[in-house]
Amino acid sequence: MKISISSRKQVKSIALFLFLSLLFTVPAYSYPEDKGISAAELLRQVGIAATIVALVGLIVVEFFMKKKIARGPYKWLLFIGLFMLPVVTMLSSTTTLLDETTTVESCASCHIMEPFVDDMMNRESPTLAARHYKNKWIAKNQCYQCHTSYGIHGTAESKRDGFRHWLLYVTETWPEPITFKGSYPNANCLTCHVTTDKFQQVNSHQALEEKLKANKVSCATCHGPVHPGPDERGPSTRHPQVEEVAVEHQLLENPGAISSFVKGLNNGNSGLSEVVK
Repeated sequence: MKISISSRKQVKSIALFLFLSLLFTVPAYSYPEDKGISAAELLRQVGIAATIVALVGLIVVEFFMKKKIARGPYKWLLFIGLFMLPVVTMLSSTTTLLDETTTVESCASCHIMEPFVDDMMNRESPTLAARHYKNKWIAKNQCYQCHTSYGIHGTAESKRDGFRHWLLYVTETWPEPITFKGSYPNANCLTCHVTTDKFQQVNSHQALEEKLKANKVSCATCHGPVHPGPDERGPSTRHPQVEEVAVEHQLLENPGAISSFVKGLNNGNSGLSEVVK
């Protein structure tokens, strides 16, 4: 199908109009300049702008320009409004969704996870999650940084488990209390810690380095519970304050402290009370 020169000019003019509309629509949703804008937020705004331009463009083309333009340009404009711009919106929405699910707020939105998020934000809790959060060892998206296997680049096993968790949630058939099945990969811990001087200076780390990398020994065995146990969960839970530095030192260098800690874990508590006596 050949398009006449005049028709081509019409298509170019309308395409330019839609493009300029997209450019002028995006700033309307931007943050103030002094706050800055992330790539994910920019893509979100592009998706919103693409949706608005597509809707306005289709209305204008169908109700005001249908009889004024040739059949060829009319089809091209419908193609842009019905397919090209929606693809931009879909890609933007997917990126926004993936970015939003990495936030702590996203995890807290699921009431099953509320006890874990509450504990993490509890400054008196001795759990690893709470200590990382309180000391700002992880700047943001604290939940996701330790559970990156759920992300887009995670393993197939994690995707399988994630789908199972989602299925149990939507069908409200999850078992109570929630328990963790499988083993937590030490690589998630070592990614940040293995290159630090503090980690390298601990003799037990050096002795167990190969076993830690092979997941034959769990980091949590010596460093305490990551999250509260079933009996410690709940919004009203308040853990006794613990001197984290002293506990960590004793756990790492005192074999008796490690034994007491592991014994405490087997008995269903943190084991920290035995360590700090």
